[in-house]
Amino acid sequence: MLLGEKKKKLSGFLLALLPSFVHHLVVDVSHKPTRVSPTAWLDGARGWAAFCVFLRHFEFTYHRAGARSYGTIKDPKFPNENRHLLQLPILRLLYSGEAMVAIFFVISGYALSLKALKLIRKSSHDQLLRTLTSSILRRPFRLYLPCLVSTLIVFVALRIGIYDGPNAIAGPEDTFRKIFLGWAHDPQPRILPTFWEQARDWTHENLRLFDIFTHKHWPESRYDVHLWTIPQEFRCSMVLFLTIAGLALVRTRVRIITLALLVACSFQADAWELSAFWSGALIAEANLIRQEQKDNRVKVDPFSDEEEEPRSQWSTALTYCGFVLSLFLLSYPFQEAEFAPGYSTLSKLIPSGLRKEERYRFWHCVGAMLMIYTTSLDGLLQTFFNNSLSRYLGNISFALYLMHGFTLKTIGYVSVYNFWKITGKETLFQYESGFVLGGCVVIPLTIWAADLFWRGVDVPIVKFTRWFEQSLLPYADENSDPLLIEKSPREHQP
Repeated sequence: MLLGEKKKKLSGFLLALLPSFVHHLVVDVSHKPTRVSPTAWLDGARGWAAFCVFLRHFEFTYHRAGARSYGTIKDPKFPNENRHLLQLPILRLLYSGEAMVAIFFVISGYALSLKALKLIRKSSHDQLLRTLTSSILRRPFRLYLPCLVSTLIVFVALRIGIYDGPNAIAGPEDTFRKIFLGWAHDPQPRILPTFWEQARDWTHENLRLFDIFTHKHWPESRYDVHLWTIPQEFRCSMVLFLTIAGLALVRTRVRIITLALLVACSFQADAWELSAFWSGALIAEANLIRQEQKDNRVKVDPFSDEEEEPRSQWSTALTYCGFVLSLFLLSYPFQEAEFAPGYSTLSKLIPSGLRKEERYRFWHCVGAMLMIYTTSLDGLLQTFFNNSLSRYLGNISFALYLMHGFTLKTIGYVSVYNFWKITGKETLFQYESGFVLGGCVVIPLTIWAADLFWRGVDVPIVKFTRWFEQSLLPYADENSDPLLIEKSPREHQP
């Protein structure tokens, strides 16, 4: 019997190591019909955004042209330098990680404000206070605890030698430049002589992530340089909660005008990240108003079938044109936009208050706002983001964001480097063959690592934050106040 228990535990452990989407192939899993919430598309959009960020950080190690748009001519001596198919607008969104950050922030603003705005519009101010209190208490744990775990994984990997090989080929920048032909050299985490020196370094680097008091630079950790968005997420979340509280009792028109002014002025104040969050709240309220108007029409004529009433062709066409325009704006290049066809004029319209190195963020934010708004209007557009694959990517999106740096800087570097030993890298075909083969290794392994992190770290932290909240707040009880723990769009991913 003891042997049977050990076999059962071992089989359970091995099952846990498999990605969650293949569990049903190994064991019988009772399938319950999945109820897709009206806001599930937000999770799906965030999931694809996280995946594109991952592809961007994989791509830019090996290529230089990805930061520029198709047809960019800076030097007349090289008129055909930027003629790659994947540089075309919209197609380049596949790896446009900079644009995806704007989508993250707009979605966060929408998701974090939606429930509170519902309560404001119902004049449920007591419940609004509870909701804001809950959000403020849970937000730092929800954002920072997974980051501490992910950087701890890097810490352990450094100490057991996993980074020895990757650091040898990608640590020093001069060595990196001789091997890889990309434009970006992300610094590798340092391997220090002793455990305690490494522990002090890990602590110091993580403390930098708690710098939320300035937006003139982006605090980051050498253990994962991509975590610069986390302090921005936290700071913008707190500002958004304060804004909602301050505007809770004013008239709807005043609240909307104030949010619109904040969105516009924050660009000139060099705070594009706040603009993205506030715009998410603005879109959320606009959709709530639209839904209320629809509900009121149904009350006036209960025999009308509002859901089946077709939208006008002009309205539908305008929505789709707006969506395509949003993709074009999101494709605004990271570099040399002033020399790019289709974007050179737009580059002259960017508010002067934005820093030179952040000017491209303006059109990314405008594109993200337009994309989220047009998608919220149309069920067909939402199907791109609420199918099963998109919902899965939405579930693992935060884990994917946290784990992809670790896999790219270990498995990614080593796999491509070793494939080049087989294919060679002297010709373009050989170079790209090693890149593609390395991608066939690192992409599925990153998805697998993110799946494990999601189930092993992310989900338990969600449960912990709920327990922590309930232990502090006398009214945070699932039975006594079900509205407080009402499931809302996932709000934690950056």
